[in-house]
Amino acid sequence: MDRITFPRGGEFYQALKQRVDDYFLKNQKSRTGNWKMYVKTAIILLWLVSSYTVLVFFSGSFWIALISAFALAQAFVMVGFNIMHDANHGSYSQRKGINRFMGWSLDLIGGSSHMWRQKHNVLHHTYTNVDSLDDDIDTGGMLRLSPHQPWKPWHRFQRLYVFPLYSLLTLYWLTYTDFKKLFTGRIGSHSMPATNTWDQTFFFLTKIFYFSYTLLIPMFFHPVLYVLLTFLAVHMVTGITMAVVFQLAHTTPANEFPEANLQSGKLPNDWAVHQVRTTADFAPNNPLATWYLGGLNYQIEHHLFSKVCHVHYPALSRIVQKTCEDFDLEYNRYPTIREALAAHWSFLGRMARRPHVRTAMSLAG
Repeated sequence: MDRITFPRGGEFYQALKQRVDDYFLKNQKSRTGNWKMYVKTAIILLWLVSSYTVLVFFSGSFWIALISAFALAQAFVMVGFNIMHDANHGSYSQRKGINRFMGWSLDLIGGSSHMWRQKHNVLHHTYTNVDSLDDDIDTGGMLRLSPHQPWKPWHRFQRLYVFPLYSLLTLYWLTYTDFKKLFTGRIGSHSMPATNTWDQTFFFLTKIFYFSYTLLIPMFFHPVLYVLLTFLAVHMVTGITMAVVFQLAHTTPANEFPEANLQSGKLPNDWAVHQVRTTADFAPNNPLATWYLGGLNYQIEHHLFSKVCHVHYPALSRIVQKTCEDFDLEYNRYPTIREALAAHWSFLGRMARRPHVRTAMSLAG
């Protein structure tokens, strides 16, 4: 099987696109960010600068350091969820240059916008929950996040170590996987387009900048050990928050994990239906969660319309849900974050169990 493809699109996506187009036309709204997005950006960046300033220059006690470190971690999380995510999808602004500039906010917090666009926009948003292609469910065998991934003896304990492992997510990106992708030119089994000289230079310069302001500068004001422990703590909070939110939408009992036909290489559903079946919304009636998460609790809408800014997702969700009903397509939704977490926990337990091996005799019986 040389290449995995989707069947030709059906009536569902055509109808849905028309209804969404009508919504924006009728309400005379742009699909990209508006004043709400720009105000939110200002608040988040001010939060980041303020918490960093307090942590590095004014944390004279353990409690001030603890609170400001937690605040800085949340600022990193909100930059990731709200600013860089939309910008790197091209939905922050109508202007390409502004999207690219705001997309660099990921590089500001230690990541790589260049690698993210390949990993997330291309692979995850195309081959959602397809084992060996969706890098978001590939943990190198440490966790089993798909029924099609091989079971290993340690997976029976994965619910015991999953959250400590999640906490290392951003450290893993920062210190290993970004560099591995750059040097190998591959994301898993997928070959990346060649990285040009500008992108390579920018990659290294932004990494140096990040380590300078998060490690080197603080070491002029605080003991080295304190700086290293704080750096680790900030990343652990950032990592576990990001990892959990990413997983709630795709690794629950409600999600499907399609496989391509071995002969044709085609997946069972067209791209739009595939996105609905492999994704779930959560906490849709929680405006605080929606604001904090940058609309990532509306994952179905995001996967279907990633070029639309997240400020529009609550309105689009009503259109998507109605269209799913009209086409008898299951619309996966967990009412609260708590229920989504419980569903993810249940899924981890299912994947922890060793799959039953069907013998020819049992099949015959």
